[in-house]
Amino acid sequence: MSWQDLPADLRRLIEAEAGAFVGAEQLGTGHNCLLGMVMHTTHDRYFLKGVPSDHKRAVWTQSNEAAINPHIRHVSAPLVFHVAAVGWDVLGFRSLDAQHADMSPGSPDLPKITASLQALASIPAPDRLTLRTAEDRWRNYAGDHAHLLAGTTVAHTDLHRHNILIEGTAKFIDWAWPTLAAPWFDTASVGLQLIRAGHTPKDAELWCQNFPAFAEATNQAVTTFVTAARGLWAEIATTDPQPWKVEVADAADVWAGYRDLR
Repeated sequence: MSWQDLPADLRRLIEAEAGAFVGAEQLGTGHNCLLGMVMHTTHDRYFLKGVPSDHKRAVWTQSNEAAINPHIRHVSAPLVFHVAAVGWDVLGFRSLDAQHADMSPGSPDLPKITASLQALASIPAPDRLTLRTAEDRWRNYAGDHAHLLAGTTVAHTDLHRHNILIEGTAKFIDWAWPTLAAPWFDTASVGLQLIRAGHTPKDAELWCQNFPAFAEATNQAVTTFVTAARGLWAEIATTDPQPWKVEVADAADVWAGYRDLR
């Protein structure tokens, strides 16, 4: 949707927060929002992400983003305003002058992702904010070993290249499902995406070993993650076989084969 497609009253409310509108850049990489644009004002730029208020699940995920942002803003895009009115729910983030991460072997972005993952892993569980747990979210795929994914570290859980922006440092965006998990969970999530990007499972695991929490995780715990990831992404790719979903499912299957789980 374009700026002019939005209700006039909503545009006025957004301008009251951001400043007078002077132009916009439409973005086309989002999967879960109808409004995705960089808004230019007389003084700044904002990334607007919005959904109609009757899209209950999308509104719920946007509320998750708004709630977690104060706790993770130094490794993400800071949320500047949240407008819920006129039949819309719109988040306004500081626009990052950034590019999507390159996760291929030898990429100069990998050390930046490492540094931001380490910073994220040091964030304590937020007080007075109830988050879902990895144990509950992945129970259907991890079975009796789901407890091995549990922990008190704030995890993104979906760190593919489009959710990692490089702006000097790596920034993790799209926090629709903030989760309490084991401190190595997001490292393993990136490991899966490394395999998708061309790394061998052996090299992906060696990269993950750079993180003390992953290095200290038991073999059974990592195997549980891989098993759960394979089941989850096989289901996703079967239900909606978009190429990128099939690629992640294939990467999870390759990792499972490396661990003799087929």
